[in-house]
Amino acid sequence: MPDTDLPAPARTAPVRDDHAWPFPLSTGGRSHVRLRLWPTRDHPGPLAIATDLMLGAGLINNAESLCRAALTEFGPHTVVVRHFPAWSMGAIDGEDVFDQLTLDNRDHARVRRCTQQVLDLLGPGVLGYPGDTPPAHTRTGAAVVPPQSTHIARALAALLRLDETRVIQRRPNGYPTRSGPVAEKDLAPLSHLKLGTEALRRLSAFLAEADPDPHESAAGAKREHRLGTVIHTLQEQTWLLGLLADELAAEERSRPTHPDA
Repeated sequence: MPDTDLPAPARTAPVRDDHAWPFPLSTGGRSHVRLRLWPTRDHPGPLAIATDLMLGAGLINNAESLCRAALTEFGPHTVVVRHFPAWSMGAIDGEDVFDQLTLDNRDHARVRRCTQQVLDLLGPGVLGYPGDTPPAHTRTGAAVVPPQSTHIARALAALLRLDETRVIQRRPNGYPTRSGPVAEKDLAPLSHLKLGTEALRRLSAFLAEADPDPHESAAGAKREHRLGTVIHTLQEQTWLLGLLADELAAEERSRPTHPDA
């Protein structure tokens, strides 16, 4: 397979779709991407597409770390592609961008634009974030982003799933004695803190755009002032949560790699 070609996937649907795949950074921290994995034809390794979630420096500055992590977990022949969804910082003219990433002999990332190849191989369903509507044709624009109301409703539904519990143990007479979360707990402690912090940061930015004074009244002006106070407090607490995550990351780095070390 020439360096300019991507391997043909053996199926259009990924065999793995991890919405928050953690990978270590060269700086000692950890980041997350949406990671999709496809088996390939006539190539010894899979095709891995990592969608940037805009966490910290994102995949613009963490390309080498992403490559190393993917090659370590999925094998040395893994073909790594980073994905910037439409309207994200790495997108171009409001459309999705896909780049193939390889490491050179100095362990630096080499970048090759492969957007059209990805679309030809996998179709428009690969565009956007989960829930975005793909365009009708692979050469037609970007995935359609639903309005605010749709996204805040989805966010609320997701938060309900994270907060809701279900009965997991009952007495012989049917009386519930133990409850557990509806959503399976699969996040490591550091991932739990870092992703939760980022969610809170973006939610506070969304709330800051609210208009508590639509009628330009005296009472509305007071509401606007109180909202500003609330947003400032949220931002302060988000910053403190970030410090907690940084402290935990530093503690994990300082611990011995092996139990008997």
